[in-house]
Amino acid sequence: MADRSDPSRRVLGLIFLTVFMDIVGFAIVIPMFPSLLEHYLRTEGAAGSLVAAMVDAARWLAGGEPRPALVAVLFGGVLSTLFSTLQFIFSPIWGGLSDRIGRRPVLLGTLAGNALSYALWAVAGEFWVFVASRLLCGMSAGNIAVASAAAADVTDRANRTKGMAVVGVAIGLGFLVGPVLGGLASLWVLPHLPAPGPLGLNPFSGAAIVSASLAALNLLLVWRLFPETLRVADRAAEARPTFFALARVGDGGVRRASLANLLYQVAFTGMETTVVFLTAALFLFTPADNAWLFLTNGLCLILAQGLAGRFLGRRIGERAVARIGFATGAVALAAIALIPYPAPGSPALSHLVVPFFAATGLLAFSTGLILPSLSSLVSLYSHPDEQGRNLGILRSAGALARIFGPMTAAYAFFHTGTHQWVYLAGALLLLPGFWMVGRLPAPAASANSQG
Repeated sequence: MADRSDPSRRVLGLIFLTVFMDIVGFAIVIPMFPSLLEHYLRTEGAAGSLVAAMVDAARWLAGGEPRPALVAVLFGGVLSTLFSTLQFIFSPIWGGLSDRIGRRPVLLGTLAGNALSYALWAVAGEFWVFVASRLLCGMSAGNIAVASAAAADVTDRANRTKGMAVVGVAIGLGFLVGPVLGGLASLWVLPHLPAPGPLGLNPFSGAAIVSASLAALNLLLVWRLFPETLRVADRAAEARPTFFALARVGDGGVRRASLANLLYQVAFTGMETTVVFLTAALFLFTPADNAWLFLTNGLCLILAQGLAGRFLGRRIGERAVARIGFATGAVALAAIALIPYPAPGSPALSHLVVPFFAATGLLAFSTGLILPSLSSLVSLYSHPDEQGRNLGILRSAGALARIFGPMTAAYAFFHTGTHQWVYLAGALLLLPGFWMVGRLPAPAASANSQG
């Protein structure tokens, strides 16, 4: 194994910084989705454009003229599904490739792809260019699995949950800072926008420039400072088949943990896709207002990941921590489902802001318990030359959920005109996940568990 004395602390610090900066850049766009989609709807409504074709599809689904807010929800679901389809395909590919050639070159490649995707967003004068930027970002979204594998390379079995918690806390902080930065960046509108065209500045170019700058800085830091963490002796001798690897993985623990992750992510991404549209309907929130919601949720996520990584994992075990997460997540989603959806033209439901924040914060807390625990379990079930591949499969299961979760939730929201069925279905979906985690084997029982 790699040296796990002081150098491991330095590498974990670099992993933390890499993941944090990557998630911040990715999350900047989240609070802007409603405004961004409304911008392209307003500027490209003419026949023949990609936006017009999607509006026609929305009319067909609705059987009439749908409300603009619901069209934006549907658009958000489509974009999330396209992004996640590519993430599903590429996460195990990047993870498996890192098992063969090392973590560092794969991280450099995926970070370069991210930087290019954000640069493309900055000059997305038309909607199809923005879509292309999201697709490129989805292809490059395997770096979290590779970073998790690097954390496994430099931690022993006793500290594996702590290593995964470093990645988890970085993700939590990224989702805390990113949307807040996005809300602020949405106020930065570059002057003298050019005439409409495929390439040109848009009202969100300032935020895109921030994301692109962070990705470029992250690429530079990895190139200059990040060491290779996978020893040559621990590398896979050949590339393994990776497409639809979840269906073929031999280790039962890896497969069940990945399926549990899939169930949770379907429920969570249904909330994630619709929440900014829901706050606009319930409370008339702007992108800057949504930044406070993500700040609260990010703090809850970090608190949970700190508990899972430092205290609960060692005391009660990763499986028990994950089950607590599934139970609290089901309660949180059910609580959001109980909030009434306002009729068109109704005033903001300001008296429900605090309960709403509490419920979404509880859901973020459950995420902070579940994800590091499942990552730690998969890592402990895996041989050193399988870390990247199996952690990529875990991420790919989450991406598969993000293919179906956002689109299903967006369509249900669009078709019913309310969020309540979306969130109730998510709560019910966590119950089989709770049962499945309880059937996971203890890590020491896995034949592949090697430190």
